[in-house]
Amino acid sequence: MRPRVAQPHLRPAPGASRAMLRGMNKRFDTGPGHPDGFPLRDVLIVGGGFAGLSAALYTARGLKSGVVISGGPSRNAPSPHAGGVFSRDRRPPGEILAAARDDLRPYDFPVIEADVTALTGQNGDFTATLSTGETVRARKVILATGVRDVLPDTPAGLREQWGRGVHHCPYCYGWELRGGQVAVHLPGLSGVGGVQSVLYHQKLTRDVLVCADGAADLTPEQRGLLLERGVTLIEEPLVRVDGREGGGVTLTFQSGRTLDRDVLYTHGRRELRADLAEALGCEVTASGITVNAQQMTTVPGVYACGDVTKGNQIAFAVAGGAMAAMQAAYAIFYDTLPDGARA
Repeated sequence: MRPRVAQPHLRPAPGASRAMLRGMNKRFDTGPGHPDGFPLRDVLIVGGGFAGLSAALYTARGLKSGVVISGGPSRNAPSPHAGGVFSRDRRPPGEILAAARDDLRPYDFPVIEADVTALTGQNGDFTATLSTGETVRARKVILATGVRDVLPDTPAGLREQWGRGVHHCPYCYGWELRGGQVAVHLPGLSGVGGVQSVLYHQKLTRDVLVCADGAADLTPEQRGLLLERGVTLIEEPLVRVDGREGGGVTLTFQSGRTLDRDVLYTHGRRELRADLAEALGCEVTASGITVNAQQMTTVPGVYACGDVTKGNQIAFAVAGGAMAAMQAAYAIFYDTLPDGARA
């Protein structure tokens, strides 16, 4: 099945002219003018991944004007498929995102390929400066800027196999491997939390190999529990990961020992793309941009959704984008009510 591709007029190139962007803006002029000629849109969505495109669809369906600014590939781009996505289970992420852009076509909702280099303003009138030099203004902002997985330098080959034979989530990529041979990279394995991490992967298969990269800090009882459950614990450094023809990986340890596995699960550092949120004054923690149940940040008029909040699943990102868009649209409705209609 060929993925559907968004129509060219929805995706102006980064070098798009000011006249082209103004032409788009004229179709969405819902507010007062601005000295430089740019109108005020309803919603600016920063990020063209699953959360951002979901927010765009809900914004359009809610009869609000807006634009998506999309810069860079999705976090899921290296993955062969996206598991657990309703009606699109096990389809390639790029194909799903292309279809999502195509879904926007009837609404004439632009997706501009650019980076937002600056974001200023306050509730009711925010201004984004794009890497193209253009300016976009909007009443509300939805930040769906995502995160970046930062993988360690070692073992060699880990980065090259990311999204192929190396994955981070047995929920997204695990069902296909049930009953197979699984490896888990857990440097510094220790305590009850470490034991739980190991046993969690046994929902897929009893055959779990743990790469601890050194001596694990476990009690004799904990070691005995893992042994009883059939877990193999290797306490020497994992030095190389190679892909195998047909799938899976070959693991090479410091001693020269090699083992084949159907998958290696590992966790890199999760780097938030939250610079714009911080510039606006939003509260940001190590977990992500702080939002309430309505996806509202600590700054009025600014919403956030997707992995840059506390999510880590496509399904949650899609739901968060929809919630953010609905709440932003309702806030615009309330903001524009006549005095006599306000509670």
